Amino acid sequence: MKISYRWLSQYIDLPESVDDLKRYLTFSGIEVEGIQTIPALPESVVSAKVVSAEKLEGSDHLIICKVDAGNGAEPYQVVCGAPNCQSGMIGILALPGTQLKDLLIKKTKLRGIESSGMLCSERELGISDNHAGIIELAEDTPIGISVNELYDFPDSIFELEITPNRSDLLGYFGIARDLSASMGKALKLPTLPDIPTEICETQGLKLILKEPELCPRYTARLIFNVTVCQSPLWLKSLLIKSGLRPINNIVDITNYVMLATGHPLHAFDYHTLAKMDETDPHPAIVVRKAFVNEPFAALDGKDYILEGDELVIADGEKASAIAGVVGGRVSAITDETTAIVLESAAFYPGSIRKTAFKHKISTDSSYRFERHLCDFTPPHAGAMATKLILELAGGEVINGLYDAYPKPWQPQYLALRPRRFEQIIGYKMPEEQILIYLEKLGLKFLQYGDFQAGLIPDPSTIYCFHGEEVKAGITQFSPRDECVHALYFSVPPYRVDLTREIDLIEELTRLDGYDKIPQKTPVSMIMDRHAYRIRKLIAAQFRDIGFFETVSYSFLDPEQLVQLGFDEEELKRDLIRLINPQSSNQSAMRISLIPQLLNTLNYNINHGERDLKLMEMAKLYIKKGDSHEEPFRLTALLTGKNASEHWNSKGENSGFYHVKGILESLFTALQLDDCQAHPAEKLAYLLPGESLDYYSGGIFCARMGRINPASTETFGIDTTTLKQDIWLIDADVENLIMLTRDLHHEFKSPPRYPAVVRDLSFLISNEVSWQDIQTAIKKVDPALIHGVGIFDEYRGKQVPEGFRSISIHLFMQDAEKTLTDERVDQLIVSTVKVLQDTWHIKMR
Repeated sequence: MKISYRWLSQYIDLPESVDDLKRYLTFSGIEVEGIQTIPALPESVVSAKVVSAEKLEGSDHLIICKVDAGNGAEPYQVVCGAPNCQSGMIGILALPGTQLKDLLIKKTKLRGIESSGMLCSERELGISDNHAGIIELAEDTPIGISVNELYDFPDSIFELEITPNRSDLLGYFGIARDLSASMGKALKLPTLPDIPTEICETQGLKLILKEPELCPRYTARLIFNVTVCQSPLWLKSLLIKSGLRPINNIVDITNYVMLATGHPLHAFDYHTLAKMDETDPHPAIVVRKAFVNEPFAALDGKDYILEGDELVIADGEKASAIAGVVGGRVSAITDETTAIVLESAAFYPGSIRKTAFKHKISTDSSYRFERHLCDFTPPHAGAMATKLILELAGGEVINGLYDAYPKPWQPQYLALRPRRFEQIIGYKMPEEQILIYLEKLGLKFLQYGDFQAGLIPDPSTIYCFHGEEVKAGITQFSPRDECVHALYFSVPPYRVDLTREIDLIEELTRLDGYDKIPQKTPVSMIMDRHAYRIRKLIAAQFRDIGFFETVSYSFLDPEQLVQLGFDEEELKRDLIRLINPQSSNQSAMRISLIPQLLNTLNYNINHGERDLKLMEMAKLYIKKGDSHEEPFRLTALLTGKNASEHWNSKGENSGFYHVKGILESLFTALQLDDCQAHPAEKLAYLLPGESLDYYSGGIFCARMGRINPASTETFGIDTTTLKQDIWLIDADVENLIMLTRDLHHEFKSPPRYPAVVRDLSFLISNEVSWQDIQTAIKKVDPALIHGVGIFDEYRGKQVPEGFRSISIHLFMQDAEKTLTDERVDQLIVSTVKVLQDTWHIKMR
């Protein structure tokens, strides 16, 4: 669930720091999964009017616009490709010189036409991912107004995870109420409005509730003579920030009230509803179970066949909505709607969960009803929505409130023993503080009484002599063994989760702070969990692709390091030598795992093994002045075939690209997407031109390459006789742990629209790396170009000296719509232009 800092601040004074608000939410038991910051945009982003819009000759989507920014200057000429761009509309214009995130708006030419500025979509402003078209403001919006004033920027959007038992937190009111208790701030919720009502006998509604167990309460209001149109910008802005798409003023108001109160509503077009029979004077709303195999056309564009156990809201003939889940297309609000039925109801959560799961439908409404909304609040949410409809859509309310409520809500009472709180939590909370916290949450103190467990429906059963002492004005209670002293509170209807004494104790504990719970035994922090997880993941990554893990001594022969080409000055500086070694080949602490792995490799080759993959992850011991460090290192050697022989495949010997792929798959598993390959540092034991070093943000990650045959010979391995290369992977585990420590994982839904793949072939200099080519192509349009893959490289007689021919796949995909051939062609042209301007490529 998304909430806006600005919107929430309407109901409670919030701390200025976003981090402070996050801390209050977290310690109140509301998990903050992420925060999106919408900064203030430059003042050069303003509302503007499209004075004229003419299609660009030779293009089926580009439009040449004259745009008045309201600053007294001549209208700006802007080339726009949005499908909704038209003359007379009010949009948002970013003037030349404006910096929008990584995009600098400047005067440019498109198809030879000068363009000064950009008409913006919501994605360009950073308020949503929608870029299907440019922003279209209401016709009466003044031009030249800063976008910060229009959209109430800056703002911060909190992504919250609400636990299933806290349905009272599914709206801004509930979150503000909870923060009021934890922060000690006053709550500023709006009062319930008075709804003017007219009585009309010729117009009305027949309300029939057939399933009171599945629908404890159903309320409805008739509003006639409404005007359906676009919502005002303030309403659109609040919905967009909360993750919803504006539709029209009626639907937007129901969504606004749902977000504010946490209670979903739905509006039906009154004139689409059928009567029960011809004798009825008015259309009907019938809350019933669906018929077996009853068809239903939903607002999500899908058609469903109902099985008979779903609860539906029907008229006299057909289902108009699946109760609490999704509305129907037949009764949907359209531009022609003039009269509506505004529904505000409560449904049994088990029924909603079952229906939503069965038909694979998840909506903001079902999300809330599945968590058990109380049956006391529907008329209040309906009244708030009705007031807004009268203000923004006009109309009159006919015949007041229709309310089917067979079993009205009755107050319930819970007992809390202060001594029990002390026994469980470990410290004493004064009764005055208990009263402050619980009353802030909406509970009301009733009286003192002898303790009774569970919800008490009848307050007359609550009694103890302490209550009589209070009535007599006594403040110091006299103790009695037969009295279990308790405080009784009335539970507000929206707190359906409070049913036991322990629930009240939990509320007091989280509001007072879990950090105040005394620790009898301090927790010993002896383990870096992140480091342990990364080391485990790295080792598992290599084991899963066939590497055998070795374990060797922490000592080595310094002479073997010299044979590999380690610098002798470096050895004097870093090597820790043993005062009394057991043997000369174990006279120093290891500073590399390579010698021992080469010894192990040689042992296996001498015993007939040819296809080997060996790895070890262990500590090195490096002298640092008078102290030392013990960093973890992962080193792997492989030689021979990269897969077992099979009758259908003989396998290939491990080579450069196979080893490179192993290392890069490790970076992918660690989600280090920015690791860049560079020619390896010159080392005696690696062959130049066949080795790479990987860096992330200037920090060394790993090295791979072919070991110099001269170095392997010193370990008794003759690669010429063996006819196999030996490859090395050497990773700095400590740096990988550091680089992944602050990574934030973001999960995205699978794309709904198909990808497009195009192939390009061109000649390019051998001096240009593939990595530079790939980076340049992705920068053409990062939102649409999702991948660049090379599938062929050729050097031969037809290719000039110093050049190579490269063939690539270009993967393009739009998250909002299907890419057109023209848009794909534009991307190809832009890609080729970047390559030509940067490296003077020649297309093939």
